[in-house]
Amino acid sequence: VTTIASTVVLVGMAEGVTRYVSFYKGRGEKEKIKGVILSSLEIVLPLAVTAAILVFLFADEISIKFFSEPNLASVLRVFAVSIPFFPLLRIFNRAIAGFQEIKYAVYSEHILQNLSRLSLLIFLLYIGLGIIGAAYAYVIGMIVAASASFYFLNKIFPTKGLKTVPLRRELISFSWPLMFSGMLGLVMGWIDTLMLGYFMTARDVGIYRASLAIANLLKVFPASFMSIFLPIITEMYSRGEVEKMNEINCAVTKWILMLVLPITILMIVFSKQVLYILYGEEYIEGAFALCILVVGRLIISIFRPTSQIIYTIGKTKLVMINTCIGSALNVLLNFYLIPAYGINGAAIATSVSILTVNSLAFAEIFKIIHIQPLKFSYIKIFLASLTSIYMTYVITKHLFKVTMVYVLIAMFLFYLSVYFALLLILRSFESEDIVVMKAIEMKTGVESEWIRKIIKKFL
Repeated sequence: VTTIASTVVLVGMAEGVTRYVSFYKGRGEKEKIKGVILSSLEIVLPLAVTAAILVFLFADEISIKFFSEPNLASVLRVFAVSIPFFPLLRIFNRAIAGFQEIKYAVYSEHILQNLSRLSLLIFLLYIGLGIIGAAYAYVIGMIVAASASFYFLNKIFPTKGLKTVPLRRELISFSWPLMFSGMLGLVMGWIDTLMLGYFMTARDVGIYRASLAIANLLKVFPASFMSIFLPIITEMYSRGEVEKMNEINCAVTKWILMLVLPITILMIVFSKQVLYILYGEEYIEGAFALCILVVGRLIISIFRPTSQIIYTIGKTKLVMINTCIGSALNVLLNFYLIPAYGINGAAIATSVSILTVNSLAFAEIFKIIHIQPLKFSYIKIFLASLTSIYMTYVITKHLFKVTMVYVLIAMFLFYLSVYFALLLILRSFESEDIVVMKAIEMKTGVESEWIRKIIKKFL
């Protein structure tokens, strides 16, 4: 309940903050950057406080009518306190992302928040507070993270003595379509599971959710790259540097492909083994659905960097329209395919609908600013990946009769080593890749100099 409330009160504002902070940073307009941050808080905070008060006051009714558990009311009241702090954390961290200082967002949201929650949880459970203690740990962790994020933002962008240019109208115009597209995104995320539950059995739902969870791991790579490079691309757009935007977009798309493709092929070839190791023998039935889902994620990953540029150019109404089309298609495909093909039908429906949304945005970006990242040289990446997986499969099949976990780990490391070696031999890397690696190192603090030295020898 509190998660839904916290998300709704953001009204799509977080994406607007990242976009406009990056945009005005590129133009050097500090007053407008301050205006973006303050205007977003002026819009979101009253909504968040109102939502927190409503959840707190109606906790008894919510716990009884929605969960049939009166004892949950006290827990809900504790969680209600966190509602205003969640949008604060998101807005501060999105502003930090707009300044291209991702490491500070990681420190606050992932490290400090989780460490404070875990330490408090252990202590509060030890002194016997039970579930209410877990709720307190969650809320205090959120407050710690929001406070740390505010500190880091002030460190990056001191605002003392700086004038403010209010930008409420621009932010609302940019963000309101994203609120609706976000709600429709929730539909796309759950309609397959709900319709599987209606047409099939709970067992089928469990098997499908296991396959979907594994496939969704592939989303980490494009999401991580875009959190780093989308603000950079937005900054370039603010200066009219469309050619440089295309260069960065091509390089980022290539890196995402290099990372996602080998894991996709690995999951396809060893789909049964992956499901067996992670979930058990009864989940092996989901192997073909897993293959469908990971192929879909691969294609979406290739399209995603370009499709995300639609946020950069401010065409959020197109995002809403595309998501509407994708959601409608998702419902229709699930309705017709699940009764006929079960979990495989749900996998096809999910993959096709999400791919449709990204394909529409991809086509729209190409039409508006003539950017597209696809290159013939990508065939080298496919060749390296297919060759390395073939070698790994042959060795695994002929040398190891029983595929134990330690054998699969060893062969996975062998596969990645051969893949990287083939990328070097085929001269798959270019000078732009070195630039991308340096940018990642600067923004995240992850050292990559030794890899860059190896790559430079094969340019």
